Amino acid sequence: ERGLSITEESGFPTNPVSITTKSEGEDPVVQSPGEPPVAPKITPLQQAEELLAEGELEEALEAFAEILLNNPGQIEAYVGLANTHERLDNPWAAERARRRVVELQPDDAQAVLRHAKVLLQIGRTREAERSWIRCLTLAPDDAEPLIQLSMLELDRNQPEAALPYARSSVRLDPQNAKARTVYARSLLGVGQPTASIPHWNMAIEALPEDFSLLAGLLEAYAQSQDYEGALATALVLSRRSPSSEVYERIGWCSFKLGDYQASQAAYEQATTLDPNCTPAWNGLGILALNRWLEQNRQSSIDRQKAISAFRNSLRSDPDQPKLTRMMLRFDLDQ
Repeated sequence: ERGLSITEESGFPTNPVSITTKSEGEDPVVQSPGEPPVAPKITPLQQAEELLAEGELEEALEAFAEILLNNPGQIEAYVGLANTHERLDNPWAAERARRRVVELQPDDAQAVLRHAKVLLQIGRTREAERSWIRCLTLAPDDAEPLIQLSMLELDRNQPEAALPYARSSVRLDPQNAKARTVYARSLLGVGQPTASIPHWNMAIEALPEDFSLLAGLLEAYAQSQDYEGALATALVLSRRSPSSEVYERIGWCSFKLGDYQASQAAYEQATTLDPNCTPAWNGLGILALNRWLEQNRQSSIDRQKAISAFRNSLRSDPDQPKLTRMMLRFDLDQ
């Protein structure tokens, strides 16, 4: 009355094994359902890259070298070799590997860029410059070579030469913080501090943890004679990255704004952080000199404070002819 179930009555297992039929003439392959799939065999390049990722740098070097011994044209192995040498702080060996990558892929703009970077690191700036110029042809829409060329000219103290590269990099990539930074630095260098301010602000918005950008903005405000903007920026910088230079700027801005008490305190803090902070000693000397002059040269204490501050300044930097002449003029050389 009840139909037989194959799985219940016939003796077949509830979970029968699967049978994979091969081509005609071959025996069928029976695969147990519990056996895991066979993992693909890892290649020597993958093994070398895993060693690099795990920080086994010496082993990775040997692995990449072994690959290149058997296959001298394998670009990925040269890239891995260069990355490993860079991790080992051996830029000269990395340069040789990067150069080989460029020889194998002469039209790869990224390979040329990476080679230029290590060329700059080992001091071969002329070759790096040629590589970046070459990238302008290989990758005309890439802002990076323009940024690097601008930075190179800024390092040479040639902001006029840097400015066209920087301007073009911003046009290509307006959101690039590095492009905004080199443009701001170039504008500041050619005497356009006010024009540089919005670019400093955009760079700071993108990289708020880079305190050097705040220092650039501070200098732009100072050169623009916007003392309130400079002071506000210096106060922010003093909370995030205090230094004698920052406190000297606070003292200078406060002096310009007529707050001589705040100026005195900031200059003193600068000289505490760095006893050789020449501008801060000069600031303290000027404050004391002004007090002495305002009292018709009657306060011997202020006169002595001015002499002491100016002497400390000359001790930290003897080559100050203007300061020497001023001390002689007011009889402060004794």
